[in-house]
Amino acid sequence: MSIGWLKDNKRGFRRRAFLAGAGTAVSLPILESLIPRDSRAFAATDTAKRLITYYVPNGHNMATWRPTGQGKDYTLNVTHLSLMDLKPDFMIISGLNNQPGVPDVVGDHAAGTSASFTATHALKSTTMLKLGVSVDQMIVNQFPKLTRIPSMQLGMEEGKLVGGCDSGYGCAYSNSISWSTATTALTKITNPQVAFDLLFMGDTSGGMSTPASQADLMKRRVYRKSVLDFVINGATGLSAKLGTTDGRKLDEYLTGVREVEREVETVTVMPASCKPVMAAAVPSGAWDKLAQTFADVMVLAMQCDVTRVFSFMFANAVTGRTYPALGATRGHHDISHHGGIQANLDLLTKISTFEVQQLAYLLTKMKAIPEGTNDMLYNSTLVFTSDVSDGNRHNHDDMPVLVAGHGGGMLNTAQHLVYPAAGKIKHGNMLTAALRTVGGTDLVGDGDAPLPEMLNM
Repeated sequence: MSIGWLKDNKRGFRRRAFLAGAGTAVSLPILESLIPRDSRAFAATDTAKRLITYYVPNGHNMATWRPTGQGKDYTLNVTHLSLMDLKPDFMIISGLNNQPGVPDVVGDHAAGTSASFTATHALKSTTMLKLGVSVDQMIVNQFPKLTRIPSMQLGMEEGKLVGGCDSGYGCAYSNSISWSTATTALTKITNPQVAFDLLFMGDTSGGMSTPASQADLMKRRVYRKSVLDFVINGATGLSAKLGTTDGRKLDEYLTGVREVEREVETVTVMPASCKPVMAAAVPSGAWDKLAQTFADVMVLAMQCDVTRVFSFMFANAVTGRTYPALGATRGHHDISHHGGIQANLDLLTKISTFEVQQLAYLLTKMKAIPEGTNDMLYNSTLVFTSDVSDGNRHNHDDMPVLVAGHGGGMLNTAQHLVYPAAGKIKHGNMLTAALRTVGGTDLVGDGDAPLPEMLNM
């Protein structure tokens, strides 16, 4: 076991400690007791800014999505009631137009999904991909060595990135929202155990030592040892060096690590081959458990500053997922083609409400983590949207958009922004504004300026 330090790439200051041993590296939250005096002023202002892109498929029942009223004086609709206590921490935007998501003839879900965070029109082909860099990867490209893991791509449904999936569009357009180049879609992690292991693998970069091998991980599972068992002596010794506040902070953090570790063990299976796979499709009605486990992994990754950039797909485009616990025994995509039938619209509202409830879980967890004078949610920006607006119409105007967090104080939250359909305000301008909150300087897709009403200018 050893105690090491991650250093600021530009200034060389020691800003975050980690415990390492037996192929495990546990990054720790900022502990002021350990920071050298010449680095403390820097550390106090070195608040991490984060970006999360959060995708849900098939649009919504817009009649129960859109709030009533606008500006600061508005009323949440039924879909968002789980966010009531978080109303000061997000904004809902109506009337944005994502014209790049309009397909060539047919294929609205593939074209819309691929444009959700790129605001770029996809080349319709099953053999040749051409899109644009997604907003999350723009941050990675601009700040490639900001954290040990540049970004994490997560999702709750597996999906291939080759072949055709939607009316002549390549599967990558439907199954990935994160694009590192115009021709490269990134594969997402669909097993929270894999994501958790990635957080605590040792790494020779940034001063970490003893990189973990797959054998290390398998050994840990065979002997049912916690990741903390490999660094517990170091944690005990470190605790003795800390002040009361930092000691409590360390204890709460390590307790949280173990709780998430237990969670991932309950939603994954380890077959005889020892190859990690997602649990045989999580039991019906347990999608909330899987979504919340991924949320806990994301919060843990942010808390120990392993990465600051995430993309999360609740499900793939054109998903046939069912929600028996909600009474939705038909596939989500089928229900989204509601045909104006009230029973279908009611089911669609239930599914959207369920999705927003899982978002509320993540935001609540983030808000509960103190950071400096604020909290993790305050220092983050999360963009929640879908591939289409109304799944029956397949339209790409009046996009359902929710932006959460405060972007470190840059976002003008607690409002319902409403733009007229005729104005054709670009979805890409919203993404560009989100990019600005984490230091990005480029324009996203067809965007030509940051959406000014989103920002505290």
